Order: sequence, then structure tokens, then C-alpha cells
Amino acid sequence: MTAVINECFAAALIVCLFSAALTEAMSLAQMGTELRCQCIKTESRFIHPRLMQIVDLIPSGPHCSNVEVIATLKSGQRVCLEPTAPWVIRIIKKILESSKPTPGSQL
Repeated sequence: MTAVINECFAAALIVCLFSAALTEAMSLAQMGTELRCQCIKTESRFIHPRLMQIVDLIPSGPHCSNVEVIATLKSGQRVCLEPTAPWVIRIIKKILESSKPTPGSQL
């Protein structure tokens, strides 16, 4: 009788542990890109700014130690840009300059 109880207890424990692990994996999957770098490889070849619709600048942080620059092209394609490429640095500077409030403007 004790063996049956031990087997039931072990089976219940395994089911609980499996359920907890599955729930944790699902919550991590929901967090998605927050846990890792989004750019696996970067593009350093020049892409004309007229082809870009949106440029996202993602600073380094606990999710990724790299600064990431992601351009969404007008075609819908997302391209990771090399943040140290001279042309990318110029684009980032222009974006940052355009986002600064002008003197006399209200925030």
C-alpha cells in the first residue's frame, strides 16, 4: 500500500514540476524580445535614408549588451544596421538633433 502511495506522490510531483516549468517557459516566451538581442547580424553597407520608414535605436541594457539600430524599410523589411558604421552614426545624430526641442518651444 505504501508503495502505491509513494508512486502516486511521485507522479503528482512530476506533473506539478512539469506544469511549473511549462508555465515559466510560456511566460518567458510572452516576454519575447525583452530577454535577448534582436539583431543577430548587422548590415554595414549603405542603405539610402529615403528607403527607410522607421529607425529604432535600442540602447544596451540587461536584455542585450549591444546598442541596436533597426531600420524598417518602406518595403516592410527590418534590417539591423551596424551602429559603428559612419553613415549609421550620421543618421543617428540627425535623428537625435531633430528630436531636441527648439528654443522657445513648449514641452
